[in-house]
Amino acid sequence: MRIRATAAVLFTAALVAGCGGGGDSDAKSSASADAPGSASVSASASAPQAPAQPLGEAQLKSAALTGGDVDGFQITDFPVKPDGDSTARPADCQPLENMRTASPDPGPQAFTGLLAHPGAGPAAGSATTIGLMAYDRSGAEAILEGLRTALKKCTAYEGGVPARTTAKAATAPEVGDDAVAFALQSERDSADAFVVVRSGATVVLFYTASGTGSEAEVPEALVAAQIRKLEA
Repeated sequence: MRIRATAAVLFTAALVAGCGGGGDSDAKSSASADAPGSASVSASASAPQAPAQPLGEAQLKSAALTGGDVDGFQITDFPVKPDGDSTARPADCQPLENMRTASPDPGPQAFTGLLAHPGAGPAAGSATTIGLMAYDRSGAEAILEGLRTALKKCTAYEGGVPARTTAKAATAPEVGDDAVAFALQSERDSADAFVVVRSGATVVLFYTASGTGSEAEVPEALVAAQIRKLEA
């Protein structure tokens, strides 16, 4: 089972890690066709407006999922903050390694972390790590663009815990203002799945480790529920 890897990878130095109100009237961005892993999202008049200012730690905590918010998942806090110091070679891949360790560059102004276990708890299957990260609007946009650029240039890298990691863009969900999805696969292991969503000035990381020998998938229900609660 890779639940241990989720905790170690995303919230420790080995592998892992607020919300002033204010509407954002910008239309949701539509990712261009030459941007792999990006979502094509359109604004609607009835869509909630994402906070455009950085959220404080208490506001991120309030916006984070809790037990009972998503049927079929147990949600627990994961308060350990990221302390990533992992170098990817070549450097074009660094944004992907940064997100794998939940340590994007630059770091967020505030952070809150969760673990979502399917079923009754940790023994039921692979956990999904959720990290809510507060930036200003331009900083949040830059994080997503950095990932998108890395996915255009990076197919494999060395560094971090695995000896060699391959990277592959995936189809991102149509949520938030922008989203990028990708898979990272280390040697002799199955691919882990990542979805990174920007909603206003907040970046939300979803990371699901492979726990059964097959490629992992980030549960759509978790992504939808978390972004919906953030934008409520």
